[in-house]
Amino acid sequence: MKLKSLFILLLIILATSFCGKKTDRMGIDLAMTLAPETVTDSLFFKMDYEFKTDAAFKKLATDYSVFVHFWRLNSKEMLLQDDHLPVKNTGGWTASDRIRYSRVVFIPQFLNEFDVDFEGYEEMKLTIGLYNPKTQEEPIVLFEKKINIQPASINAPEIVYDEGWNEIETDVNAKDPFGKSWRWTTARSVCIIENPKKECTLIIKGGVNKTVFQDQKLTFKINETPLDEFIPAEDNYSREYTVTPEMMGAGDEFSLRFECDKVFSPEKVFPNSKDNRELGTQIFFIYFREKLK
Repeated sequence: MKLKSLFILLLIILATSFCGKKTDRMGIDLAMTLAPETVTDSLFFKMDYEFKTDAAFKKLATDYSVFVHFWRLNSKEMLLQDDHLPVKNTGGWTASDRIRYSRVVFIPQFLNEFDVDFEGYEEMKLTIGLYNPKTQEEPIVLFEKKINIQPASINAPEIVYDEGWNEIETDVNAKDPFGKSWRWTTARSVCIIENPKKECTLIIKGGVNKTVFQDQKLTFKINETPLDEFIPAEDNYSREYTVTPEMMGAGDEFSLRFECDKVFSPEKVFPNSKDNRELGTQIFFIYFREKLK
């Protein structure tokens, strides 16, 4: 009898470990759609949320927040999170309610394709639910899914830093994840980009030195056609564009050009500097991928 009881207890422990702890959903369900379906690192992707409450749903006593956690299964580390408030406060949810909205999340570059142990992808667990930020009560887990994250190189257009670039620099202690590495342009610098011949999103995050030039003007071009011309209002700037197939042309590649009306050499501006490079604008991040629908 004792052996039978021990066997049943063992089965319960194994089932709990495999299935995870079952939580009360409080009459709430969440449908989640990710776009694009192929998820890579260095990617902006869209998460479509649809919360539904059933007829048995009872009004929540307070407003809950949504937790969105991406866990690396191998290292047990959280790669990123997107905790937020839903578009309609949960305190106002009613029975048979439906709350829909979308959010865009960026997965940073973290995969090392040259690691001998890399198998072509990394498995990650996405967990979403509701929690009360004012208490330590058990969160309501509504959605769990394992996702294979593949390297961006499998479908991201290749970007080659071609003419007029200084060497890459890094700051591993930078608080901004987009500020951990950068390149300085010269007066005219060029990237060569593979032409996907589809409508794409181009995001450029950069910086200028306002202590040297207050009115430095930057010009971005697709091939020889001006895309934007502006004087950054602050030291750092971020610009986003939609690039059409017509702008990229019919070739297999096109050029993204950076032009600065003023450049400087640190050794001529800052005391004790021996840096004689020609510097225009810092480019921290260039994102070029097919536009989300």
